[in-house]
Amino acid sequence: MNIAFIDSWVQSSAEGSGTAVAINGLHHTLQKHGIRVTRLAPLQPWPRNLTARRLLFNLHLPAILNRLRYDLVVGFDIDGFLWSKRERRTPYLASIKGVLAEESRQERGAVRRLLWSLSRLEGVNARHADGVITTSDYCRRAIRRHYGVAEQRVRLVPEGIDLKRWRRIAREAPRRSDGATILCVARQYPRKHIADLLRAMPLVRAAIPKARAVVVGDGPEHAGLRALAAELRLGDAVNLVGAIPDDDAVARMYHRADIFCLPSVQEGFGIVFLEAMASGLPIVATTAAAIPEVVPHRRAGLLVPPGDVSALAAALIELLRNPDQRAAYGAFGQAHVEAYDWERVADRFLDQVEPFLSPAAAVTS
Repeated sequence: MNIAFIDSWVQSSAEGSGTAVAINGLHHTLQKHGIRVTRLAPLQPWPRNLTARRLLFNLHLPAILNRLRYDLVVGFDIDGFLWSKRERRTPYLASIKGVLAEESRQERGAVRRLLWSLSRLEGVNARHADGVITTSDYCRRAIRRHYGVAEQRVRLVPEGIDLKRWRRIAREAPRRSDGATILCVARQYPRKHIADLLRAMPLVRAAIPKARAVVVGDGPEHAGLRALAAELRLGDAVNLVGAIPDDDAVARMYHRADIFCLPSVQEGFGIVFLEAMASGLPIVATTAAAIPEVVPHRRAGLLVPPGDVSALAAALIELLRNPDQRAAYGAFGQAHVEAYDWERVADRFLDQVEPFLSPAAAVTS
């Protein structure tokens, strides 16, 4: 089988966050299955403005696809919105990762306006594709609500994780934590609500004086978070380390922590939760969006109401005070995450796309 992935988004994990990780993971796993996957993306980082680059790429995309032949074309998020409206011989699916219309509701100012505008294109992509793939029931409901796509047209394929890699890192970096370290890994957008973690830390420190939070990542909120940490006089209670381009270095940080915390209020899935579970970490997160689908409450971790700083602090204190509870949640998570290994997720992807393929293409898959 010969598949084209249309992907104009940033392809490094440090800048592209979970979307880049997910597309890369599926791409490489399908290739290991003997499926040819061609990544159609801008050849150069020009224009420098990412949105302009993506729109220019999509403007030229129909001419590119008309010259090529694939068994299946998959466009991610807005990518392929012009192609979706064309008469075409090749099956075309839109893969919606985060539902931009939902994400825009959690942002503000220029970012909110940009995401809302791009969501109009994502809606076109979803409505005119032969089918839609998304990652969670939450996203499927949001696609119906915002884009008017019937739920039966939307297929579910969760995000995945390369468990062989994470097991290798566990062997290379055995756990060495101090019983008081909270790790947060995220691209720092307002919807991630990392400020809630910073505001919770004085409450946590009052109960657990050694507690500290290590926050990995960069993004639009990074400068504001640094200012907030200074305003709250958090000192060594919080370490905002910024982006770390080396993915293995980030993975090793999970093995130097005791709890993973991301108080996000909008997640289409949340690959970092898989990473935390693969590392044997209990999770503190919220009941928002798709998070309860990924993180079973009081089994893999504790989920609190979104935006509730007091509840967030209480959950962190509960786990920091109870090493046996942390160990039990961590063990459950390591077993639970097996279902998300990329090998299994790639099989699920192939099962879900098979009805759209010609009989000849399906036989060779």
